[in-house]
Formats: sequence, structure tokens, C-alpha cells
Amino acid sequence: MVGHGIVGHHVVHRLFVESRRASRPLRILWVADRHDARVTSFGASGWHMPFLERDPRIAGWADRSFGEWGILSEFGFGGYRAHTPSLLLTREDSVRIPSGCPAGPVPVDPADFSAPFYRRGAYIAEGAVISSCTLMPRLYGAVSALPGVEPRDHYIGDVAELLAITEEFGAEVACVAAGDRAQFLLDDARIEGDLGVVLLADLALVPAPLDRVVLMDADHDDELTYSIPHRSCGHVCLGGSSGRLVTEPEEYAELARGLMDSSAVPGYVTAQVEEIRDRVGQRFPDLRAALAPGAYRYWYGLRPLAERVIAEWVPRSRSGPIGVLQLGGLGGSGFTVAPAFVEDGLGLRRPTPGMESYLGRPTPVHSS
Repeated sequence: MVGHGIVGHHVVHRLFVESRRASRPLRILWVADRHDARVTSFGASGWHMPFLERDPRIAGWADRSFGEWGILSEFGFGGYRAHTPSLLLTREDSVRIPSGCPAGPVPVDPADFSAPFYRRGAYIAEGAVISSCTLMPRLYGAVSALPGVEPRDHYIGDVAELLAITEEFGAEVACVAAGDRAQFLLDDARIEGDLGVVLLADLALVPAPLDRVVLMDADHDDELTYSIPHRSCGHVCLGGSSGRLVTEPEEYAELARGLMDSSAVPGYVTAQVEEIRDRVGQRFPDLRAALAPGAYRYWYGLRPLAERVIAEWVPRSRSGPIGVLQLGGLGGSGFTVAPAFVEDGLGLRRPTPGMESYLGRPTPVHSS
């Protein structure tokens, strides 16, 4: 298993549960080159609202995943997931509600939520937030300690290295959930790194009701601005899109260095931090005190963006006798769909050589 993000955690846990259910011991080598703030899941905002996105499968996975976070309750981490209503805000004449909303939105006046910048608002009582940055280190420790699981810090550069370490371990299958790194590890040009920046403000400085509700900009120009409270972490995530895609290994490495050394943060990241801080201050005046100099910190990461979510077997022409199952391209939906997505992904049978040749692709279209 390659990848220490939230999908990787679900895969390892799911395999362990199924092996225990079948009374068949299973050895899992769990590999990643890092397990710290450079993993996107560590800084993800963890907002779960089962809206339909560009990939129509997302709505079904999100709806099923809403109540399927057994991995948290099993390890005693249920408190890191909190029911949190959401408020969609817009300056347009009406609020666009994406299809797949689990409950009827209620029209509200944005001014009642200290958001006078906006003209219209829609309040949705459903929704949840997972405090990912506090959860992930603890979840990793719990999953790593499962019988038969062998975590290993190891950098894998390409498919050849992946096949070599899999064969050395004696495994028949490698599952890759490497997030944005799949574009390099599997040479998959369908996946791009979408840069996202999150400002982390002290929750104690955020007045009610902004400390208990998700705020999401729903304007047509997709200039995303959001406020997501992490109660277990003690901060609110204030973010915005950058519109910058990272597809070059050198730039990827530069961003990774910046997360470990603040003096090495690229200038375009710090410029984006200032832009988001100004944007949030304009849209939500009550948050300005929480964004005073020195009162907040920030994090950035690359969301594994793809036109469609990927759940497929790598062709035999590249993997040979070892099966390589790829799970990725989730963009910013990892904490929204992971449980159901992993369940369906692990249910995909590897195509026979004849089927693969007939279809002209690694797997048949997965439409659930």
C-alpha cells in the first residue's frame, strides 16, 4: 500500500477488517516517503457536504460515506468528526445549490451571519467537519499498530521501483493512493497538483456564529472563499483557491521544502496568503481580529485534481504479473468520499488479459 493520506488509511484499515472477517491473516507493507505536514490530508479542511460535483459518482460516494466513518469510532476518534451546518453565500440574485444536497436549504439573510458583503444566503443543517490536522497523526499511529501492518518510510520514484519493492516484500498486489504524487510515480498525466492555501486562525478569536458554521462562497466566478471550524484543533480554516496547477517535479520539490522550512516558502505562496487574508477580511469583517499579524499561521498543499476520479488497475503492459490498483484523482473530496470510494475501489477485480485487450483500457467503466 503506497500513500499515507486519508485514502491510504482507509485502504489499510479496510483490508485488515476484511482479513479478520475471513479469518485469513494478511501482511500489508504500508509505504510513503513522508508522514507529516507535507501530506495533503494533514492540512485538508475536512468539510463533508455530499454535493454532486463534476464526476457524478461523487454524490453517491459522499452520501454513503456520510455515515460510514467506522474507522474513527473503532479507534476512539469519533470526537474528531463534528456535525456542522453550512451556509452558502453569494452576491448573485439567487444561491446556486448543487444537486445532491442532503437536506432542504433555508434562505437566510447573510447579515445575520456577519457577512454583509453578500446578498443572498442558504443555510443547510446537514454537514460535518473532520478536524484532520489533529486527527491524522493519531489515526496513523492506530492503523500502523494493527497486526500484520508494517509501515515503512521509503521514497518510490516510479513504477519500476514500485514493482521491485512489491516483489521484494512478496506481495501479489500493490495499491497506490499517492495523491498528487501519482502524476510522477505512475507517470499519470491525468492528475495535476492543484495548489490550495489555508489560513489557520485561533478559534477563540472567532465570534459566534462563525465559530460553529461552515461558510462557503457560492458565486459563479468560482473565486472560492471558505471558513471551516476545526473544533478539536482549536482553529478555523480560512481558505481560498489559487488557480495554480503544479505539474513539474522541481516545483513540487520546492513546495515541499517550503513546508519544512518557512524561509524557503515560494514567493507566490506568500502572495496568495496575503490575497486570501485580504479577501476574507473584506467578505467577513468579524474575522479581521483573528487575522491580525502574528495571530494566525498558514498551510498549503496540492490537491490531486483529475477530470474524473480514478479507480482502476494499471495495464499489464506496465505492471506485468504484479497487480497495481490505482485510487486517486479525488481533488478536494478525500474526506468527503473516502470510506465508500475505498470500498468500491477494492471491489474492482483485475481484468484478465483478454478483457483488458478487448476493452482497450485497464478496467471497465466503474459507474456505481
